[in-house]
Amino acid sequence: MLLGLPSGSRVNLVLNLIGACLLAVDALANRRWAFFALECVWAIVALYAIIRSYLKSDSFTTKNCSSATRQGQGICIRPIEAELTVCKVADYTEIDLNSPFVFTGRTDQEASLVCPADMVPSQTLERSDGWRAFRIQGILDFSLIGILAPIATILANKGIGIFAVSTYNTDYVLTKAEDFPAALNALDKSGYTII
Repeated sequence: MLLGLPSGSRVNLVLNLIGACLLAVDALANRRWAFFALECVWAIVALYAIIRSYLKSDSFTTKNCSSATRQGQGICIRPIEAELTVCKVADYTEIDLNSPFVFTGRTDQEASLVCPADMVPSQTLERSDGWRAFRIQGILDFSLIGILAPIATILANKGIGIFAVSTYNTDYVLTKAEDFPAALNALDKSGYTII
């Protein structure tokens, strides 16, 4: 048994889990209760690490999506079905922040909102309708550099403007709805995987 949290590939994590379970069974058979408890804890930690590795990489929902090595390679893009509206609002009181795809931004000059078109609040001061979005699939580490720039360049070369929104985990790129199919097509041809 290794000390510390399991690390490495999923194969190593699974082997750690199997090993911990086998040692726990052996300890149980030999009535070594402290060792049994320790191996059960280790098995739980290994199982947690396996589940976390799947959730962190979005392995259940993506195909061939991994860290990018070259422009577009390994980066998966998932279109968002909702049509979105970009708004300037008086305040956020009417906004259901538990709804998916609600992005807020407040500065000393304005309160902005991106939300599904059917959720635009009545206290909207200005709005721009007809936006579609895609998500860069997976969880992006803060140390990654140059994820949005190539996407913006590819789309700019096609005459497609973007509006980007970043969350803690990833980035969302919005284009006008009429440009959305062309944007996905341009990114697909540039090596991005559309899922």
